[in-house]
Amino acid sequence: MKKKKKMEIKIGCVIMASGQGKRFGSNKLLCELEDRPVISYILEATACLEHRIVVTRHREIEALCARRQIPVMLHDQPDRSDTIRLGLTALLSQDPHLAGCMFAAADQPCLQRTSIENLCRSFQAEPQYIWRLSFHGCPGNPVIFPYSCFDALLSLPERAGGSYLMQMHPEMVRQTEACDSRELLDVDTPEALALL
Repeated sequence: MKKKKKMEIKIGCVIMASGQGKRFGSNKLLCELEDRPVISYILEATACLEHRIVVTRHREIEALCARRQIPVMLHDQPDRSDTIRLGLTALLSQDPHLAGCMFAAADQPCLQRTSIENLCRSFQAEPQYIWRLSFHGCPGNPVIFPYSCFDALLSLPERAGGSYLMQMHPEMVRQTEACDSRELLDVDTPEALALL
């Protein structure tokens, strides 16, 4: 008797690179860390995901992604909710059968591919939940939202992000342990970058 092929659970990824760097004082994603721009780290960590897009308002980041043949969407919308909506809409136009979507901040240079893969495995095992990376119970990013949340993500209130949905539905949130506490750190200031 032929074994039924297990249905693939597809996960998209929106890399959020639209920040204006007000606290940093310049475009932090293009600043160098160990001779590489900060954004290059998230591009490498998420290379295991087939469906991904970088959403940015910066032409320099658009050019960097184009050189690496990574899909990118340039926009001029003001809010985080816009970045989420634009990225998710673009991914769903490429593949409407996504079971979930990961939203990853572009300013976490210590994030490891292993942790991304573990997060995806957690979601694939129980795709009805919202899965987020954490360390010793301290929640962080990235976060994978299931298909059931897509409509809500596409119609978030102005300035709202994914945390808005997680606060509304705490019973849906599960955590996957990161390999290292530094993975959850972001670089909001030049001092934070210097520490890394």
